[in-house]
Amino acid sequence: LGHYMGEDAILPAEKGYFVEVTRRMHPAVNHPVSWLSYQGRLHSFADASDQCIDGLEPGLTLLPVNHTGNVSHSDQEVEVVLAQCKKLLTKVEQSEVLIVAPYNAQVDAIRHALDAAGLTQVEVGTVDKFQGREAMAVIVSLAASSAEDAPRGLEFLLDRNRLNVALSRAKTNSYLVYSPTLLRTRFNSVEDVKCVSRLAGLLEFANV
Repeated sequence: LGHYMGEDAILPAEKGYFVEVTRRMHPAVNHPVSWLSYQGRLHSFADASDQCIDGLEPGLTLLPVNHTGNVSHSDQEVEVVLAQCKKLLTKVEQSEVLIVAPYNAQVDAIRHALDAAGLTQVEVGTVDKFQGREAMAVIVSLAASSAEDAPRGLEFLLDRNRLNVALSRAKTNSYLVYSPTLLRTRFNSVEDVKCVSRLAGLLEFANV
């Protein structure tokens, strides 16, 4: 399929049919996802706007965390993830929260923290684990402090498809836990520019 599509992010009309309606995501969750991966062409089914978590504004919420020197694991982000998870669990069941991290080290650290807090039914994993899954809320923890710290570089950490899958698991609320230093980097390639622009663009869609 990738060979067939070439450089196209979505199927052009002459090559096939693009299903442009999502029944999973509230419009406020879909908006950044549609911008990120679907050229703004993905729209939410009308009934999707009716789903919500009581007392929470639907959409993408930023949870910036200052830290330095973290490679594939951040204790600081683990603390924020756990705190946000506990807030959500005053409103939804554990099965309605998914936590996504790019690196196994961060997944393991979050799993340990959740288990220690008795939150054994909250699932945490990499993007690969949650393909095809959904929950009311998703928390994404990027873990790396900076572009220089990120294993496999920004092209892995801020890969468009991986970010898309992570954020689009949410029905009503997605949370991005990240180091602001990721936005302040020396560019080593055009791809690095695209990656940082991708993250900066997502931040523009966040709840304030």
